[in-house]
Amino acid sequence: MALSSILIINLLCVAFFAISTAAARHGLKKPLDATTFGEDDVSITGTNFTYVCDPSRYAALGSDMANFAFCDKSLPYDARARDLVNHMTLQEKVQQLGHEAYGVPRLGLPKYNWWSEALHGVSKTGPGTFFDEVVPGATSFPTVILTTAAFNESLWKTIGQVVSTEARAMYNLGRAGLTFWSPVINVVRDPRWGRVIETPGEDPFIVGRYASNFVRGLQDVEGTENHPDPDSRPLKVSSCCKHFTAYDLENWKNIERYIFDARVNEQDMVETFNRPFEMCIREGDVSSIMCSFNRVNGIPACADPKLLNQTIRGDWNLHGYIVSDCDSIQVMVERHKFLGDTKEDAVARTLKAGLDLDCGKYYTENTEASVKQGKVGEEDIDRSLKYLYVVLLRVGFFDGIPQFQSLGIKDVCSEQHIELAAQAAREGIVLLKNNDHTLPLESDTIKTLAVVGPHANATTVMIGNYAGTYF
Repeated sequence: MALSSILIINLLCVAFFAISTAAARHGLKKPLDATTFGEDDVSITGTNFTYVCDPSRYAALGSDMANFAFCDKSLPYDARARDLVNHMTLQEKVQQLGHEAYGVPRLGLPKYNWWSEALHGVSKTGPGTFFDEVVPGATSFPTVILTTAAFNESLWKTIGQVVSTEARAMYNLGRAGLTFWSPVINVVRDPRWGRVIETPGEDPFIVGRYASNFVRGLQDVEGTENHPDPDSRPLKVSSCCKHFTAYDLENWKNIERYIFDARVNEQDMVETFNRPFEMCIREGDVSSIMCSFNRVNGIPACADPKLLNQTIRGDWNLHGYIVSDCDSIQVMVERHKFLGDTKEDAVARTLKAGLDLDCGKYYTENTEASVKQGKVGEEDIDRSLKYLYVVLLRVGFFDGIPQFQSLGIKDVCSEQHIELAAQAAREGIVLLKNNDHTLPLESDTIKTLAVVGPHANATTVMIGNYAGTYF
């Protein structure tokens, strides 16, 4: 499988360069020029957007940037985030609480889509990222379970660094966001789960070490790794460890993840399921955690203040935001039917529990009514928005990060990145059995070799899910 992956990596990247070159030759959007696009908003159709607090941008919008303290670079990030939120009406605030944040045009705040993925390379999954003739694909590294088998921590971090370089390049080209909901760090308890390839495996410590190294690779800006104020530490991109917690069931004997109640004792919770997430936060300084669909001991993970406010933000000291798995609040109401909650009850419960961002539309469609019904306070919304905007300030969404502005098409699927993907595949190969020293094959006696079976030419399967291609 790993050898086939090496071949696929090379074929896809050769195709990438061919298509990208043809795109430029035939007058398609210029690969190196993000200013050729016609919209100010960060969008999935390409954009001339630079960064929010660009004086020329506000001038073009007919507004004076000096009127907004959130664009004053001399102020600390928390003060700038607070000023931005204070400028908004209640209706404007709730429109920023979903993965598709609608922006506030009168403040010069553009739309932003929080949902991008980078499990083993920038992925086409998620509406915050897209591929086209200009960027047909990103470097696809081996699936996580294979890369983990290399037991090479520096490799895990280096892969994260390459993925974030390609992500920033795609952001400059208007084809990706800056917030990537990866990696998956659920401990594998049963291979029948079906999503084992996304994870670092069955050992909580190894899963945690993979998480902290990969996250450091994605997020760290060289020279700022030990910033005295973690909430001001610049981020190359924002990473997210998921899915919190006790989550390793998809659909088994009519029990779906949407209705599953994981019954876990305290020792198993601390030593097995939560340990990788604690390491991801404490050692990796990840800037986001995603809570899962399932219930844990009767309570939906995204509505449990002990898990979110007390554990993630309190005990482990998360410097970032907490996001739901997509439509988890809706699932809580319609599938779990938790406490008979209405939509307004549910959004109030999750906001108070510590859920800052909804991957979905439940927050944007129901939170205003919840406030007006007295079920949640506007201060709860303000707190979550501040966490969100501090992260966007840290990734340069408001001010830019000069050292990354030159990244472009040349930095996506480069020869060095292709070779690193091949190296990861080679290092992760594990030979479990070699009867009678069958391998290596003797080339002087074996002249012809046939590859047969369902995966003999299964390019899509072999590249893994959450891959980044235009095909």
